[in-house]
Amino acid sequence: MRKEENKMFNPLKYFRNRRVGLALGSGGSKGVAHIAVIEYLRNMGIPIHMISGSSIGAVVGALYATGSLDKFKEDLLRKTKRDFYGLVDPVFPRSGLVQGRGFINYLAEYIPSATNIEDLSIPLGVVATDFSNGKSVVFRSGNLLEALRASISIPGVLVPVRYEGTWLMDGGVANPLPVNVVKNMGAGITIAVNLHPRLNKPVMKSYLRDSVDRGGVVIDSGGIINEGDGELKTDKAGQAGWLKSVEQWLGLNKKQKESPLPNIVETITQAIDIMEFVNTALVLEFYKPSVLIEPNLVDVSSLDFSDVSRLLTEGYHACTRSRKALVRKVKIWV
Repeated sequence: MRKEENKMFNPLKYFRNRRVGLALGSGGSKGVAHIAVIEYLRNMGIPIHMISGSSIGAVVGALYATGSLDKFKEDLLRKTKRDFYGLVDPVFPRSGLVQGRGFINYLAEYIPSATNIEDLSIPLGVVATDFSNGKSVVFRSGNLLEALRASISIPGVLVPVRYEGTWLMDGGVANPLPVNVVKNMGAGITIAVNLHPRLNKPVMKSYLRDSVDRGGVVIDSGGIINEGDGELKTDKAGQAGWLKSVEQWLGLNKKQKESPLPNIVETITQAIDIMEFVNTALVLEFYKPSVLIEPNLVDVSSLDFSDVSRLLTEGYHACTRSRKALVRKVKIWV
């Protein structure tokens, strides 16, 4: 921490709500940058009193709230492409290509399976989307891993999860940057990490008023049913072929000749990136955070975890670009 920042004293801080809330946006693999942001804030001496997150933002927020983020980062840096592909558990493509249990089982190595959201030392809001009405829902209680499974259900890629007569999918669909959620949780100072800053689309205020729910419906994750219709059973002999297929799906097989058309996963993820950019711009028009941090990862595919170091580095650089704002709008107030 810089010495001049340490010496700052602001007597006015005692007359305002100084609780810091961190809103972590959706964005697939780009969300690795969230880890660097949290580390940077910690090194600046900025406390995080509560977190809201959509999709990968919810995952990183949960890892931090359970005290597992440092270990997760260490292991992530050692992972190979094959390790990541091994998390994929395919299903017949009825409502998604991947069941999602592999990733949740992976998270269970860091988050005990019996962990409930309401028992965390840091309040956490996990955002998902109600398939039937398009509204955001916010898990503030119930099983943490079940809530995360709902929040990461990328449409068309991960099978949605059942919840009390409806289906839940990725939180980034309805609210890709849940600034309003963390404000509703009680934050007086908000820091938001936007993973979709680089598509210039017009802002439609009337659309936001109709489509973005003001904080979502607060629910409990206890009613989630993780159904696995059509799950494929692959033996070890078939895994190598399946891993090659996964590479092709993700567009990460460098030995392939470039296809004239994007594959199915590229099509889905690019469409979601565009949608989330537009929705994020709309959210920011009405729910402005105290400080906005925007890693420049526009060229990174949402499912490409092949360069974790670069994702972390850009998260750090984004914080460096926002350091003056962090000092002026956060540091001197806490």
